[in-house]
Amino acid sequence: MDDIKKDPFEEYIKNLPPSRKEIGQAWSAAIGLQDVDGLKTSEYLYATAKKNIDG
Repeated sequence: MDDIKKDPFEEYIKNLPPSRKEIGQAWSAAIGLQDVDGLKTSEYLYATAKKNIDG
């Protein structure tokens, strides 16, 4: 009975890498938090974020 309830694909779903959208949202949040703290975002950070998002 436990085998029926367990999703056979659960392990695959948990281990999927984040999508470009999710990575972009994370970078956007991080940059926004810097702005909230009154920190100026450098061009280097933007370039690093773009490289990370694009892969």
